[in-house]
Amino acid sequence: MNNFNTHRRWYKNTLNKKISGVCSGLAYRLGFPVWSTRLVTVLLFLSFPFAVALGYLIAHCCLEEKAV
Repeated sequence: MNNFNTHRRWYKNTLNKKISGVCSGLAYRLGFPVWSTRLVTVLLFLSFPFAVALGYLIAHCCLEEKAV
């Protein structure tokens, strides 16, 4: 039996995006409010700018777009 749930994959959410939809898609995937995911991303960016910028860029390039 295949228990893999494709409904909860991580996509870039094109309907609720500010830059590219990475934070919005992650918030949908984890079930968190979008504002809290964006706030955590900004706070992490202030602490670790290179690592967060690199991770965001990789997610932007690798994730599929989907209107969730």
